[in-house]
Amino acid sequence: MTRVVAALAALLLIALAPSLAAAASFDCAKARTKVEKLICKDPQLSRQDEDLAKAYGEALKLWDGQIAAYVKLSQRGWVASRALSAPGMGGGGELCEDDGAALACLRTIHADRIAVLRSSGFRLSGIYARGQDFLRIKATPTGLEFAYQLADANMSQGFTADGAQVKVVPGQTIVAFPLTGTGPDACRLDASFSADEVTLTQKGPCGGAKLGGWWKRDQARDPEAEMF
Repeated sequence: MTRVVAALAALLLIALAPSLAAAASFDCAKARTKVEKLICKDPQLSRQDEDLAKAYGEALKLWDGQIAAYVKLSQRGWVASRALSAPGMGGGGELCEDDGAALACLRTIHADRIAVLRSSGFRLSGIYARGQDFLRIKATPTGLEFAYQLADANMSQGFTADGAQVKVVPGQTIVAFPLTGTGPDACRLDASFSADEVTLTQKGPCGGAKLGGWWKRDQARDPEAEMF
């Protein structure tokens, strides 16, 4: 009887193996990288990869598909960043190291990416340019982070207060970003978004920076890749 049970269990595992492999968003028979092989071997990561593919498909439809080029660019950058770096050699753009914690790390970054793609703020995120000046509006699982970089070297950069994340609710297109600074230098930016632009209303001196006005979305740039 024990042998029969063992045989049946083995047959069940064999039967389940194809379904586990098929749970990933790609053909596991063609998995080449270590990350892809881990996705195919781990049921949780495989389900996350499938959920990620669904979230990505949903994100492509934001603003009636008008920001699809940005969404594709952002996703390509994220996929590249999930490649495993050599142990002790992180910081080169990869989010996880090829060590004993790789599986847990991959699970975490997949969960975070799904949350970002499905967040209310993702459709507002991106790089917005005005001549040689630009804004970086980055989506996180819980909100938006705002920063700017101006061509004027005297007032080149600014950020939301203490890296604070501004929460966004579904359907929201007007967001208030409080920037760093207190007293007479404090300021706030009220941002009104559409698919291809953001209009800023500046309230306060912002240390002399002139940020009010119209900024155009640049779909060829990813806020995750802008290091400042």
